[in-house]
Order: sequence, then C-alpha cells, then structure tokens
Amino acid sequence: MTRHSRLLRDVLTLSVSVALLGLAAGCGDAKSNGKSDHDGAGHVHSASAATLPPTGSEQQALVVLSDAPMLDQTGAERHLKTDVVGSRIVVVDFIFTSCQTICPVTTALLAQAKGNLTDMPSDMVTFVSMSVDSSVDTPERLASFSAAHGADWTFLTGDKHVMDEALTWLNAYSTNPEDHAAMILIGDATTERFTRIYGMPDPKFVEARVRELVDARTRDSSQHRH
Repeated sequence: MTRHSRLLRDVLTLSVSVALLGLAAGCGDAKSNGKSDHDGAGHVHSASAATLPPTGSEQQALVVLSDAPMLDQTGAERHLKTDVVGSRIVVVDFIFTSCQTICPVTTALLAQAKGNLTDMPSDMVTFVSMSVDSSVDTPERLASFSAAHGADWTFLTGDKHVMDEALTWLNAYSTNPEDHAAMILIGDATTERFTRIYGMPDPKFVEARVRELVDARTRDSSQHRH
C-alpha cells in the first residue's frame, strides 16, 4: 500500500468516526430544541460545543488534497492540489455563504492575518476557503461573500460529490453545513505537515504560524545547500 493510500485510508476512517459523533450530537440538539436548524432569518452553527476540542487547541492533521476540478469565485476552473496550493504554505478554512455567525467572523479574522503577511510572496503562501454548502454556494455567492469580508484569496465550490469528497479527505465534511466544525488548517504542502486549529482564528497566531513554516523551509533549504 502506498503512502498516499495509507493517508487516505486513515483520513476516511477518522472522518467517519467524527461524522457519526457529530450526527449524534446534532440530532440530540435538534430534538431538545424542538425546531429545525434552518429556522430563523439565516443559518447558524448548531453543533454542540461539547463535541469539539477546546477553542485554540491544535491537532496534527492527516491531509489529502483533492485535485478534482472545482470553481473559484470568478467561475474559473481550479484544482486545489496542483493549482491553488501547489508547493505553497497554505491556510485553509471552511465556510458557507448563508452563515451569519462564525463564517463571516472567521473570514474577517483571516483577512487580518493575511494583511499582516503582505511581505510574503504569493508563490510561497496562500489562503483558501472551501464551501461546505456547494449546492447553494455558486461562484457569484462566493464572490459577494469574499468581497463583503475583505478576503482577497481563492474561494472554492463545485459539484456536490466533488466537494463532499474533498472535504472528507480534509476531515471537514458535515452532512449539514450548519454543523461544520469551526476550524482551520495550516500547513506546508511540500512536507505534507498540517495542523488543525479549532475555534475562531487569532490573526496574530495565524501570522506567527505561517512565518514559522516559512522560516523552517528557509532553514531546510540552507542546510541542503551545505
């Protein structure tokens, strides 16, 4: 079995376990509240905080990047692995455009972090937001969402089966968009080492982690030259 196959197997196994836990928690919340997650003026996150790690906690993440065709906010075809990420250091988050709580705040906080990284070349560092509600999130909706929150990076959507598979490989899939975990991924695609950070992202922390990864890459390059 190849390394990629082992990674994929581990990710899928972990994803199924998390999905079952989240589904059980979500059903319990819905029954106790006696109403649908879609009630009200807009969508909110309904996953119980008890099912998630504490805010700010970190976990090493097994990450497999999909290379299936997706669409960005301009409607252009993009490929997450070879096109959008490539060999870059990347910050990935997960949003849906009808969210009125966590997603807009997370996006605005990441925009602050990216604004502090303007000295980093775009061929080394990138940010990516992936839709967890691709049936609703058209490129036009992603464009409006990104513009409203000052996010000048790539937003991705696409066919539901493509996005669901890509999210599963990142352990970010949720049956209902409202139940998706508030978390981001930060990592270096060249080393395939990623960290999952839960809760609202601290812009200073995100900036510092990205700079650490850049410094580590620079040190490695320097050592290889000697």
